[in-house]
Amino acid sequence: MKDRMISEQDKAEIRAWREKITTANRYNIFCHCRFCHYEWVDSALDALCPNCSSRNVQRISCWQFPDD
Repeated sequence: MKDRMISEQDKAEIRAWREKITTANRYNIFCHCRFCHYEWVDSALDALCPNCSSRNVQRISCWQFPDD
């Protein structure tokens, strides 16, 4: 079986894609407070709930949601 070589152009595209995901994660985090059920979008992975100050927050990167 032939080994598949990845071109430099493909490597550059993969790097660019990873950088975009990193940026999306940094600025677009969907947060859900498990205590008061408040929901918001934040840029901090350790944000407290702005409604009740709880630390019990579920976080999901917004890029994981479909566009449609």
